[in-house]
Amino acid sequence: MVTCSKKKKLKKCRKSNSDEIPQHGDYQEIACEIVCFIGRTKPCKRQYCYFFSSSSSSTTFLSRVKCPREDPECFPCLPHYANGLIRLGYGEKKHICNPSTGKSIDLPKVKNIMSVSKSLFGYDPVNDEYKILCMTKKSPDGIKPHSRYEYQVLTLGADEQSSWRTIECSIPHRYCCNAYVCIDGVVYFVAKTGAEYLCLMKFDLRYEKWDLLTRLSSDMSRLGEDCTLINYEGKVAITTANTSGDTFNVWVIDQAAREPGWLKKSFSIESWKFLSKLSIYGSTHTGEFILAPRYYSHDFSVLLYNPNTNGLRKIKVDVKGSDEFKHGRRMRTMVFWEYFQSIRLL
Repeated sequence: MVTCSKKKKLKKCRKSNSDEIPQHGDYQEIACEIVCFIGRTKPCKRQYCYFFSSSSSSTTFLSRVKCPREDPECFPCLPHYANGLIRLGYGEKKHICNPSTGKSIDLPKVKNIMSVSKSLFGYDPVNDEYKILCMTKKSPDGIKPHSRYEYQVLTLGADEQSSWRTIECSIPHRYCCNAYVCIDGVVYFVAKTGAEYLCLMKFDLRYEKWDLLTRLSSDMSRLGEDCTLINYEGKVAITTANTSGDTFNVWVIDQAAREPGWLKKSFSIESWKFLSKLSIYGSTHTGEFILAPRYYSHDFSVLLYNPNTNGLRKIKVDVKGSDEFKHGRRMRTMVFWEYFQSIRLL
């Protein structure tokens, strides 16, 4: 994989005049998102990811990428975004794609396993490296749960013969939800430890080290499929929604305390009477929560909710003018905020 220098590596989407974003350092962060629709084409019914970049002023079709696996009614290959690249797939079939170009590469097969359980994808800004962490099952279910797994890491583009490396983990654990988030080169995720407690753990991509941060509070004990980990103002936050998708709970880690704990925020958008069930996909630098439907219907909009002002902004994602996009039934959607247009060559 060919890379460019760090200063010239990323292009940012053009800034909209209507949504001003404050300056950070020597440059401005751009209010631009990437939206992924996962659906099937006819007549072959292959499953594809359709990528669009969108701002408050325009929507641009980027590319269409074939999903690694073909499952008629399931969407387990939901994409995960890291610094301009996206990981697709699950189990042994995974690949990395550049939504800006539509190019992708298949990842090598994980070594010496019975099955793949979970995998995490992130970016280390210090060494300018992408890494995939994979937890694999190495023994039958009858053995103690935490001793059945081993952990392997792949550094993307490290050399021509990039392969999985087995690493040691001094903290026995197992993942218990699909959500995770990468912040400044550290991947955060929820796991169960040896005592069967739900905990927030982290994996440092640079040093390939694990750490257990804190237990989840008692009112976070039932995390369902709507559970999401996000970057909220530089801190890890765990979000959930009620069954109707209009009331949300957000727990933000409080690392300033002597022992890390959780600060809870709750808000409701029930008064806006949205017909679609919404999910939280992240937050902006100004503290707005990014909300969007989980499925595409006849149109699609991303909502930005400001908990301080109780204000709501809408960004319409206009896909009707794209010949590449075929409106499908129950097309799953994903939204990634502050999208960087990578010029990495895969």
